[in-house]
Amino acid sequence: MLLELAACASKPPPSVALEPIDPAAPPEEQIARIGELWQTRTDHGVPSDFCLGTGDLLEINVFHWDEMRGLRTRVSTTGMINLPLIGDMKAAGLTERQLRDAIAARLRQNIMRNPQVSVFVAEYASQQVSVTGAVARPGLIPLTRENRTVSHMISEAGGLNEQAGGRILFYPANTNGRCDDARRPPQQLAATRPGRDILPIEIDVNEQYEPANQNPLLLPVVGGDSIVINRGRFLVDGWVAAPGAFDITPGMTAFGGLSAAGGAQFPADLANVVVWRTERGGRKKRIDVNLENIAAGEQKDVTLQAGDVVKVPASPLKLVPYSLFWVITNVVRIGAGLSLGA
Repeated sequence: MLLELAACASKPPPSVALEPIDPAAPPEEQIARIGELWQTRTDHGVPSDFCLGTGDLLEINVFHWDEMRGLRTRVSTTGMINLPLIGDMKAAGLTERQLRDAIAARLRQNIMRNPQVSVFVAEYASQQVSVTGAVARPGLIPLTRENRTVSHMISEAGGLNEQAGGRILFYPANTNGRCDDARRPPQQLAATRPGRDILPIEIDVNEQYEPANQNPLLLPVVGGDSIVINRGRFLVDGWVAAPGAFDITPGMTAFGGLSAAGGAQFPADLANVVVWRTERGGRKKRIDVNLENIAAGEQKDVTLQAGDVVKVPASPLKLVPYSLFWVITNVVRIGAGLSLGA
């Protein structure tokens, strides 16, 4: 009987139910998708002009015409703008260049011989990107001429907060933001946008991308894109006081993770702790950690990343005295209690 109880005592505590990890797409496929977005959303590396829409704020200048110098107007809900002497003009569905040419053509009819026109979009209210997750100000962020990349959108949302992990999920919209998309039949647009585009592109903020200008954080964004910043969490499992999942904080290490889990139990083998890290493609990387050496200052601690699992094993030498201690403190105490009750 005592041997059976001792065997029960030597069993490790129940394992934490690990959250299933949805592995990212294979690196080759992600690289191909990033390349496709660079190609469809840029002209020779420069972000393409977006299609104007309802609510966009325009700044229009006509050289040598005071009434049209720095004129600001918004595209109405009907897609029109109203200009002095010209009247209503359609703006929605055009690019900056197309609207500029249309205004110049109207002016040449009976107002100016050689008009010099510039159209500047101060705010793309019709082009908004969703930024959610571990940022300071999650929500819909309107595009501007200066802020047109994934990195810009995160910055406009207040940047990453202290609970952010190292992964960003970028869900590209099924459009390139250009006016040719707006004019194409829905069935033709769907045919040229494969269904896999609804899957996110996983961006590792700690990864060094080659070449550097192909970093997906620099990808141009368009209205309808969605950016999700994952909350950083790690798990501690094994012979600790309180195994479970914990929010990651800047600079969190394996030693700090042990403290977050309430510290080690007596049988824990701190010299053979293992950190399991999921790399891109779902591959598991094993990192051996000697917490005894780290506590003694003989070894550098391991900085944890979001999704890491810290496994604290038991030492076979410590399990025997721990089993006896468990039997004495539990079986004997229960037996004594029953005797007194009788």
